[in-house]
This record gives sequence, structure tokens and C-alpha cells, in this order.
Amino acid sequence: MSASDDEDMGLGELMPRSPSPEPIPFSFASYTLPSGVTLPSGESDVSIRLVGTHPLWGHHLWNTARVTTNYILAHPALTKGRRVLELGAGGALPSLAAALGGASFVAATDYNDASLLENIAFNVTANLGDELGGCVHAIGHTWGADVAPLMEGGPYDLVILSDLAFNHSQHPALMRTLDATLAKDGVALVFLTHHRPRLADADMAFFPNLAKRGYGYERVVEEYTGPMFQEDPGDERVRGTVHGFRCWRDESAKVEEEEE
Repeated sequence: MSASDDEDMGLGELMPRSPSPEPIPFSFASYTLPSGVTLPSGESDVSIRLVGTHPLWGHHLWNTARVTTNYILAHPALTKGRRVLELGAGGALPSLAAALGGASFVAATDYNDASLLENIAFNVTANLGDELGGCVHAIGHTWGADVAPLMEGGPYDLVILSDLAFNHSQHPALMRTLDATLAKDGVALVFLTHHRPRLADADMAFFPNLAKRGYGYERVVEEYTGPMFQEDPGDERVRGTVHGFRCWRDESAKVEEEEE
């Protein structure tokens, strides 16, 4: 991912040291909706505007986001009439999919940075219009911090974590937010790619540590999309495969994990 193979990618390491002297223009990426699903305009191509550059990687439409979106649209029961929360939304493609799937409320969250949140709001309006887009709200949230601003309508039936697990130092913070926001019978989708193959075990450590907090999990997707960055080191197959997991609250998982 065009970064040092040893870099941990925690939020502290990713924040900019100084502002860029000149703003970099927006870029755009497209996603084609599956057959039978269209935007309110009748079009099938979603246009995602991305910030020109950002230390939190919000300037890319990640392959993992595309696969997460495919999964959400293929499983409408996850979203229809449901409250949905996306963490680290970036361009917010999965959040748009949740709205298209009939979600009653979608919180598309990212770090409380004006450029990120304004961009999410732009993508919502540009693709969904005012009526359907009215259920999607761009909200600033720092993982692990107070979730009160997110919880006015209660807990969430679906929480989306798309390509966040490479932030190893942030695993505990992500889990704290998940604990505080997921409904008792809710589902979390944790989709990831091993962008740095030698650190794949650290990526996957998210799941046994989640089990220690009382969650079950199962793999629901393993899809090769090709690597995001050809120039990066490591096996292309590993760097180009998206792994998707469905997670849920399960106290028995917590007991089993603690007994091992």
C-alpha cells in the first residue's frame, strides 16, 4: 500500500505532520451495481468522489469496499429496515449500498475531519439524491471514543468495518466502538485484505481478540480481486484477496477463547 512494510498504520502514525502546501484535486472512482439494483436516477453506475490525498487513506476506493458492497447488496436482509453504522467509511460506498438496500438509518462515519465528512455528504447527495440520501448521515467519530453522538436512535443492527484491520494499533479502539454500538442480535461485517503479507497474522489477530470479548465469527467471503498497488512487496495473491467475516455477539465464544 505504498508504505513501509513495517509501518503499523495506527492513527497516530497516519496523522499529518504539516499541511500540504497545495490541495490535490478530487479523484473519482466508479462501481457498477449488480443486476436489478439501480440508483434513484435509474443509473447503475455509482460515482465515488475521493479526497485528493489524505493521511488516513481516504483517497482510495479500496477493493475491499467493493467486495463488502457486493455482499451487502446480495444480502438485503442485513439492511432492509435496519440501522447501519460504517466505521472508517472513506468514500462511503458500503453506506450507499446500505441505503439502497432499504436501511432506515445509516451513520457513515470517519475521523472528524472536514474534508472526509464533506466528501461523504457529497457522495450521498450525488448518488442517492435528497430523498433516499436523507437516511445517510456523515458523522465524525474517533474509534474507541464516546459513542453518544452516534446513539440517538439506539444501537445498530449492522456495523461495517471495511479494510480497517491493517490498523493494528487501533484494534482495541475499533472493538470498543463495536461493543458500544452493536445491538444484542446485530451483525458486524469485517472485511479485509492483507496489504502487507508478512503482517497477515497481525491482521487476523483481530478475530481471536474479538472472540475474547464475546463474539463469534465465520468467514463468508474469500475473493481474489488483484492487488491495489502493483509496486508493493509480497505475494500478489495474498495482497489481492479480500477476506470477509460475519461477526456476532456470542458469550459462549468468549468462554471457549478464555479456556484455551
